[in-house]
Amino acid sequence: MPSITESSYLRQGYVNPAGGYRREIYCEEAQFVVQKLVRGTSIHALRRFYNRVKGLERSMDHGRLFDQRKSQLYELQSHAYYAAKRNLVNAFFPEFIDRNVAQAVVNWEQFEGFVKHFESVVAYFPTEAGPSRQGGTPYGHTR
Repeated sequence: MPSITESSYLRQGYVNPAGGYRREIYCEEAQFVVQKLVRGTSIHALRRFYNRVKGLERSMDHGRLFDQRKSQLYELQSHAYYAAKRNLVNAFFPEFIDRNVAQAVVNWEQFEGFVKHFESVVAYFPTEAGPSRQGGTPYGHTR
């Protein structure tokens, strides 16, 4: 498989022509996004956006309210540009949101593809605190 570039990212969309979602949205394309975002993007800002998307997903009632609520996806775009101006995310983040929103507003299946892709991006994104500690007491307290 050729490596992902900015011009090839999401060019094939989320959906596999044979049915289901393309494996790449979970793996290579998600890792590509992480590589583009890791410098200059706060994990907290990334999670805030992801949580907004998940909240919107819940409000759509398994797709029944998709057409009535999909316009709320456009709000993510202006919020992404504002977050970039405040240096909470880097310059690629608004492009990530723009490309995904353009596909996610098409229909419920596409929106769910965005949710699954975004979830993978968050999963691959390194935590700012580094790897989790094994054992010990929470918050570094001693007994």
